[in-house]
Amino acid sequence: MGVLQNLSGARGSMELTFDSTSLLRAVLVGVIGLPVILILVDYIRVLRLRQKLPPGPFPLPLFGNFFQIPKVKPWIDFEKWSEYYKDPMITIWQGHRPTIMCNDIWTISDLLDKRANIYSSRPHMIAMGDMINATDSNQVCLVYGDKWRLHRRLMHSATGSQAIRPWRVIQANESKVLVRDLLDRPDDFVMSVERYSCSIVSIIGWGRRIDKINDYVAQMALKSMEGVDLIIPGLFIVESIPFLAKLPKWLDWIYPMPGKMKNFAKHMQRQFWNSCRGGPRLMVTRRYFVALSKEGAQAPEDNFAKRLFKEQEQSHIADEEISSLTSNLIGGGVDTTSGTIISFILAMCVFPDKLKKAQEELDQVVGQDRVPDWSDEPSLPYVKAVVNETLRWRTVTILGGIPHAPIQDDEYRGYLIPKGTPITGNVWAIHRHPREFPEPDNFRPERYLGGLERPYPNKQGHNAFGWGRRQCSGQPLAEQGLFLTIATLLWAFDFKPGLDENGKEVKLNIFAYTKSENMRPEPFKARFIPRSKGVENIIRQEATRARKELCAYDGETRLTMENVS
Repeated sequence: MGVLQNLSGARGSMELTFDSTSLLRAVLVGVIGLPVILILVDYIRVLRLRQKLPPGPFPLPLFGNFFQIPKVKPWIDFEKWSEYYKDPMITIWQGHRPTIMCNDIWTISDLLDKRANIYSSRPHMIAMGDMINATDSNQVCLVYGDKWRLHRRLMHSATGSQAIRPWRVIQANESKVLVRDLLDRPDDFVMSVERYSCSIVSIIGWGRRIDKINDYVAQMALKSMEGVDLIIPGLFIVESIPFLAKLPKWLDWIYPMPGKMKNFAKHMQRQFWNSCRGGPRLMVTRRYFVALSKEGAQAPEDNFAKRLFKEQEQSHIADEEISSLTSNLIGGGVDTTSGTIISFILAMCVFPDKLKKAQEELDQVVGQDRVPDWSDEPSLPYVKAVVNETLRWRTVTILGGIPHAPIQDDEYRGYLIPKGTPITGNVWAIHRHPREFPEPDNFRPERYLGGLERPYPNKQGHNAFGWGRRQCSGQPLAEQGLFLTIATLLWAFDFKPGLDENGKEVKLNIFAYTKSENMRPEPFKARFIPRSKGVENIIRQEATRARKELCAYDGETRLTMENVS
């Protein structure tokens, strides 16, 4: 009897253990199986949708094309993929979300210019939007609507076609100071160019000029523009797996995984933290620009910050919006203008025959007894062509800036373009397409003389400033400044490659550019040789006079990241 009781008790214990094990197994199957099922269901949706979209590389479940997209200069491969699929439009997948990359000017113009009423909004962005709290405060990230129109109107008050004419005197004076700086400190020419471009927009933004190379504000402006890299497709894992943006750093627990899985996990974590790293830094930078704007509002001269704080009372815009508007003004002005001028210097060193042609025109119109001024512009078509060719030859915003997105489903050439899909123009491919630009890497200003060499959708003959209603707000200011600065530089100097330790000219590489979305030449050596002793004397005299006229904007900020954090 006792034995039977013991057996009965054991059986009950075994049944209890069996039931607990079954329950645990069922829970584990549910925890693991449910996400797998959801991923598979979503992947089926992706594959069905893919049949309606432009062609592109085959996506993986969950990750899309994350592992197929190069992490360095992917725009080169986007161009190659377009050639491979024989279609100007390709689809790349960031997780389960498609991005349409346009590698042809007529395609992108059809969508973003001709259908601007549909394609003027922004897609939902994780790294560029959610992670830096920019979705609702930064003009460049705002969806198309009333708030975006308000921000656009405010920016136009500083950089619109009518607003920029009063800044011509400042641009002319700063260009003369720049020429003197290149004469005296040729080895620091990049920082001199950055000082010049930052000073102009700093005067417009806060009423204070930048006097020193490597100025703190200039460096902060450049840092603020690092955020544009957040829009490069396939660079940050959070765009493919958005929930990663909400995870803390206890992801270190994945390191014990063995072999290939360990390497995969480290790669995933590195990509995740690379995307996270920019968020806090850019948010602190935003606080810095709020403080700088408040300082600028107290300046004696009229400036953009003053007008924004007046507008704040009427339109109830937040401090974060003021910060984004002023930082966009200075960041965009420094990075794009300086990058273009540095590319111009590189081109003049590599293509001396074009330098000579421009100087011949300047000698006929201006002579060598005075510096070019605004009245000379109509008589300098070749110089204007040099500016346009620089903007085309090595465009700074190589992916055309932040993607557009349609506000509704659309159809184009038989393809479905779903609402909210990012549409990006690959400017690298567009500005180097042999149909519009034969021998695209050859610097040829002649393309822009006597009408465009080949048909093009706009009169500029390039899209260095974007498309449609989201075109760069600072375009008029940038074009105005670039013309006089480049004319003055051409008038003043013969540009030559720098010398190596043996006194021989270095060989410059026209493809040695940074990997940033706002690209610029890698560091290179250049020489700036005054065209005559008389020209050198005029450079120094004009710089002295210009510096005196600019002294009304002198001042120094004591603000740093540390005392506003």
